[in-house]
Amino acid sequence: MLLVLVSLLIGRAYEWHRRYEPRLLPRNLSVPAIPPRISGNPAAYFGPDAYPAEAARRGWEGRSSVAVMVDPEGVPTACEVMKSSGHAILDRTTCRMAMEHVRFRPALDRQGRPIRSIYRDFNVRWQLPLQPNAQ
Repeated sequence: MLLVLVSLLIGRAYEWHRRYEPRLLPRNLSVPAIPPRISGNPAAYFGPDAYPAEAARRGWEGRSSVAVMVDPEGVPTACEVMKSSGHAILDRTTCRMAMEHVRFRPALDRQGRPIRSIYRDFNVRWQLPLQPNAQ
């Protein structure tokens, strides 16, 4: 019984972790009458604290461009890297931050009903803050 419970917990943890991993999005969705739009200011979530520690230590910078699957409630459900920053950790962090924090106004069909769709122009420029000259 304990072994089954531990196995289920490990499986759930793996699924939760994989939720934020970039993956291919469906290509067969209908084109919405009104596309999804970002709600609020996503730049608020991409401050210096969001910079991956490993990327900062190595001096990695770049621009990640991702597409985000948006459900009818405006919640992101999946993310695909469309153009890499050149550093997988920056791309993964872009997807994770978009999935965890950014909300959308959902796309609408021709009858004005919210539908599942893809927001295609989510770009993040990862740039290290300038360090004052050490004297």
